[in-house]
Amino acid sequence: MKKLYLLLLVALCGAMISPAVAKKKNKKKASTEATTKKEKKETKYDKLFKDKKVTTAKGFITLHKLDNKIYFELPIKVMNRDILLGSTIAETTDNQFGCVGEKSGDPFLIRFVQRDSTITLRRVQAGQFSEDREIKKRLTSSTMPAIAETFEIKAYNNDSTAVVFDMTDYLLSDQKLLSPFSPYSMMEMMGADIDKDFEKESSFIQGIKGFEDNISVRSLLTYKISVGVKGNYAVKKMPFTAVMNRSFILLPEQPMRPRYADPRIGIFEHSVVEFASEGRGLRTRHIAHRWNLEPSDSAAFLRGELVEPKKPIVFYIDDTFPLSWNKYIHKGVEVWQKAFEKIGFKNAIIAKDFPKDDPNFDPENIKYSCIRYAPSTVANAMGPSWTDPRSGEIIQASVYMYHDVLKLLHNWKFVQTAQVDPKARAAVFDEETMGASLRYVASHEIGHTLGLMHNMRASYSIPVDSLRSPAFTAKYGTTTSIMDYARNNYVAQPEDKNVRLIPPLLGVYDIFMIKLGYAPIYDAETPADEYATLNKWIQEKAGDPMYTYGEQQILGTLDPASQSESLGDDAVKASRYGIKNLRYIMDHLVEWSAIENRPYDQTSELYYELTKQYQRYMGHCMAYIGGLYLNHPVAGDEQKGFVPVSREKQKEVVKFFFDEFKEQPKWMAKK
Repeated sequence: MKKLYLLLLVALCGAMISPAVAKKKNKKKASTEATTKKEKKETKYDKLFKDKKVTTAKGFITLHKLDNKIYFELPIKVMNRDILLGSTIAETTDNQFGCVGEKSGDPFLIRFVQRDSTITLRRVQAGQFSEDREIKKRLTSSTMPAIAETFEIKAYNNDSTAVVFDMTDYLLSDQKLLSPFSPYSMMEMMGADIDKDFEKESSFIQGIKGFEDNISVRSLLTYKISVGVKGNYAVKKMPFTAVMNRSFILLPEQPMRPRYADPRIGIFEHSVVEFASEGRGLRTRHIAHRWNLEPSDSAAFLRGELVEPKKPIVFYIDDTFPLSWNKYIHKGVEVWQKAFEKIGFKNAIIAKDFPKDDPNFDPENIKYSCIRYAPSTVANAMGPSWTDPRSGEIIQASVYMYHDVLKLLHNWKFVQTAQVDPKARAAVFDEETMGASLRYVASHEIGHTLGLMHNMRASYSIPVDSLRSPAFTAKYGTTTSIMDYARNNYVAQPEDKNVRLIPPLLGVYDIFMIKLGYAPIYDAETPADEYATLNKWIQEKAGDPMYTYGEQQILGTLDPASQSESLGDDAVKASRYGIKNLRYIMDHLVEWSAIENRPYDQTSELYYELTKQYQRYMGHCMAYIGGLYLNHPVAGDEQKGFVPVSREKQKEVVKFFFDEFKEQPKWMAKK
């Protein structure tokens, strides 16, 4: 009982003392909190964005836009990482200087590096490498990235995991590598002199976007431009404005394994120099450009099953295309699935329309590969791509289809096939006829985006008279490669029935090239190991003209077997057929081209096209005189690099010219 009493007394005393102690403790805690609150200072980071209207986009770098300034919040962990920087035209005053969607220059490799209280933007070289550890160390110190720009660190973020610096002056300046003036524009191609005065005070940061692996900044740039030739300006101080989308893409720390290109095949590549250690000098390596295509299920792939890639190649089709173009562009993209299926991939390349319900979709962003419509007088199409210079991996590609490509397709088809195809005589082609030509253009340009170069020798593999055969042309069309410049079947005569008049959907050479570029080689550990297998595949096709590559000759024609716009293995024979057809078309030119109650504009234009086509035939034959067949020999194949055109062939060509010109081509001089 006594013990119980004592326990109760202690408990009572504790209860009486607790409020006082608690009050004392609460006072102490409140005092500490007040002191802490009082001592907490406003950071530089807080002050930088305090009381300002800030737009923030979070990506691998966080972007802050306020007023007309752009701040990068760069994580420390991203410091020294390889980043690809490039620029795309999003809007323009005048598409004669560059069309929407065009890349105005090649992207380049940069790194952000901290130096004391500054961040430096450094240009990275990727043109030299070594597999030897010691050489690699010296090479690293000998190819240090150069400082291109320096930025003051304005603040660290509040947990010190990132630095903040002002990128405004860099992104609102006339940077040549990020220019809105395309080297492929009409003005540049015409050789015009363009003086550009950049006006910074009228240029603005327009928008920002951030993603896990890339960020983009839109810069509105204003110029006064003068245009002329040799100092004689037709336009002086004309206002010009363009919106440029600058993309920064974070490259993988471990690049894709490169695949070596070979001069015997037509694949885009770039050269790097290898410092080898096996007792030899420098070696030039040619790195093939290709997408990183890996099977999603390696085991099933090795069993010979068709499998989808981990990351398919996706092209988004512009929603501003005329509706009648859309389905043919889709077909032009997805016809390449056939080539990928031959090497085990299903749905490797896909065409999609611009998404309507994805707020993050931005066709100017490097994240998306797009086929763009350009309302321009340029009669052409292009298919450039952006690559990781470390590995040749294609990061992004674009296809530009300029509106006046329609005129080009119409005029080609008329002067090359109107003799045999009534549909080719129409002033405006029906959807199916024009659609087939658009599909061909899309397929050709997509081939470029997959890494394939022009193969001007593909059509030379076909005997001329085979182009008059329904069975042969049904299988091969006019050439063995969609990457050739073999447009329509100008050899087919008016009496030929059911002959295919256009290139194939895909040629046997194209299918072979996809194998060389994309077939996984699992038993190889290095690019050199891969090359042994690639060489074996190339040798298996050696001697077969359908798989022979001939490069495009731009500055002049030396090899008569690799000519643009030519058909068949004998230019003289093909040209005789072609000229016979031109004479037939000329006899019906007014009948097939004049539009009632309209001026003779169409007739004049097609007459001019007929004369140009005739000049092509003459040029194809002229190439034989003094010509050399060019080959790509390798040790052991006993092939000659240069083979002169035979004396007999050259004499035949001279006789052809005398026969053709002895009375001049009077058929051209119709009143």
